[in-house]
Amino acid sequence: MNKLLLAIPFTVLLTACGSTSVEDFMEDPQLLGKALVDCTMEKAQGKPESEECKNAMEAQKKMAKNLMKGLM
Repeated sequence: MNKLLLAIPFTVLLTACGSTSVEDFMEDPQLLGKALVDCTMEKAQGKPESEECKNAMEAQKKMAKNLMKGLM
């Protein structure tokens, strides 16, 4: 019960902050990986693409582009 009471304000705070930005995803590959898995699951369930999923996909594209520039 105590954990639930602590989790509720934290969840509300995270929700109020909006979706994770492209830059945030680029700085935290673990967060990006989790978001991409979640987005894949949502897409498989037929849910519409969220702003967070769009940002995660854009971050993935930018990171791949940066990687390719580094190899050339």
